[in-house]
Amino acid sequence: MDTQLHAALARALDGVPHHELRRRVDALSHRYRTEQVDDSAPGMRDHLDALAYAVIRMPATSRALYAALSAAARHVDASFTTHLDLGGGTGAAAWAAASLWPELSTEIVERQPAAVRLGQQLAAGNRWRWTIADLNRWSRPDPVDLVTIGYVLNELSAETRRIVIHAASRSAKTIVLVEPGTPHGHRRTLEARDQLIGHGFTIAAPCPHQGECPTDWCRFAARLPRTELHRVLKDGTRNYEEERFSYLVATRHTVRPAPARVIRRPARPKGRVVLELCTSAGSARQLIVPKSDNAYRVARGISWGDAWDQSS
Repeated sequence: MDTQLHAALARALDGVPHHELRRRVDALSHRYRTEQVDDSAPGMRDHLDALAYAVIRMPATSRALYAALSAAARHVDASFTTHLDLGGGTGAAAWAAASLWPELSTEIVERQPAAVRLGQQLAAGNRWRWTIADLNRWSRPDPVDLVTIGYVLNELSAETRRIVIHAASRSAKTIVLVEPGTPHGHRRTLEARDQLIGHGFTIAAPCPHQGECPTDWCRFAARLPRTELHRVLKDGTRNYEEERFSYLVATRHTVRPAPARVIRRPARPKGRVVLELCTSAGSARQLIVPKSDNAYRVARGISWGDAWDQSS
């Protein structure tokens, strides 16, 4: 996915002045850092705005969505053939979903024409369909297997968020939601979680339970490679970046829940592994696995966000 997406972005950037792109990137970065909310003002006014977003945010967004969709594949007992992406911009969720289910039929709902045009350019050869519509007034009469809502709620007012989640719950059998891994992003995810449970959905991931969240801030991380242009535009020195995100998988299907979830980066002091877990009992607890324990080898290979089988 990363290689193909970076190649598509490189083709779209051919001949674009980097100094002008840098100015748009700075404005976009400020918007994301401050989590500005404006349902009426377009975030991508023209092709250059859309390119700035695609270069700076699309690879990380796609990688976070891939992680959340992978959780859906593991924990939801269902197959997916139809996919609707709400507020999908230039198609980050479509790229992620196609990496898991190449035959998936995807429709992307996006209100900003500049984002749609660039998304179609990047996706040349893929069978994805864009619909230009405002989520405030959007509705879908036909059911769909999978709905994704990636980095969308953070740009909406509280009332519009409720409208979007309600509309998605009427259309989807499974909903995958991803938000920035900030305290605000976590709270928006919890609001959506409560709303979906109220609509009869079961939480499949990351939570191994249906109760209240036992933590004040739950987020995960996905690592992805950076291109040289990405490093230059973000004043970065590393050849990779780590995207922090909160996510939710809710479904009307049977779930295969994790016995527990690793909710912090594991610590590995000498001779032991320290895991912070969210458990099926609805509580958060710390588990210390010493080298003498039979589960030590498994614990050494565990990563932030992985399921943990306490019987290991």
